[in-house]
Amino acid sequence: MTAGILAGASNASLGLRPIDPQRDMGQVADLIEMAFSGDLDRTGRRMVREMRTLGRMGWVGWALSRVLLPQSARPQGIVWEENQRIVGNASLLPVKGYPRRWVMANVAVYPDYRRRGIARRMVGAADELAVKMGAEAIYLQVQRNNVAALSLYHSMGYLPIATRTTWRRPRGLPWSGTGRGQSVRPRRASEWTQQWALAERVSPEGLVWPYPLEPGYFRPSGLGQYFGREAKLHFVRREAGQLVGSLSIHGSGMQRFVLLVDPARHGEIEEGLLSQALSRIRARRRSIVMDYPADVAPETLRGMGFREQRTLTWMMRSYR
Repeated sequence: MTAGILAGASNASLGLRPIDPQRDMGQVADLIEMAFSGDLDRTGRRMVREMRTLGRMGWVGWALSRVLLPQSARPQGIVWEENQRIVGNASLLPVKGYPRRWVMANVAVYPDYRRRGIARRMVGAADELAVKMGAEAIYLQVQRNNVAALSLYHSMGYLPIATRTTWRRPRGLPWSGTGRGQSVRPRRASEWTQQWALAERVSPEGLVWPYPLEPGYFRPSGLGQYFGREAKLHFVRREAGQLVGSLSIHGSGMQRFVLLVDPARHGEIEEGLLSQALSRIRARRRSIVMDYPADVAPETLRGMGFREQRTLTWMMRSYR
């Protein structure tokens, strides 16, 4: 069916075709920068610059990109070309370690070419290409307030699975809290199964985009934390014998917090968990990132130095 959607795409002056990294990288970088300039962080902007530079070098740049650029800057996928110009893009990225799970990203069309059905056709072709490469599920993220994109993806079989706000706390921001008196303590190794059960209940879609939820993030393994597969620190809060909240810290440079709270306690216990964690990691020396359910405890997070970066709806289409 992919061949059917791409029929006629051999005429490179008009229409759909698979991306050719050797000659498309620079133009795709230009399109990504136009469409997502307000959302790109420092790493994203650097990646776009490198894509553009290597794109000017033809096959040499393509060869270097396989060494110098992350997979996200070397995507597979679909482009729409008119008059030798790339005017639309839909990238496909494999999820490392999970060959049946793929991510669609950087779906964009130049403003002058919108409202012609180009995005719909690119997404349809990219879906079929991913399935051809073995995908059983395709995931994507879209800005919560992008009604047009949400409607498009929903009409094509994508279902929302979560809406998360990404919060960041910049390095250099002082922290004067003590982390005491909040009924929060370091997790005991024997409590990891209860922590895992809490995660299954409150975050079945996964903890860190785009990876699935798995027990290895919590299960003590001795060496796991030294190889990046296990969080370095865990804190928990218990009430009436039940674990109602946990916070895990992952990463050696920028710290990633994974905060899990029983919905019945939303807005009530986040401060204690975060205070304990910030006190333990010398927060002033670290930048911190955390995804948390949208519209939950925003004033608490702002009061502790976190700032909203973006709010995204996670969507998924299953081919199982």
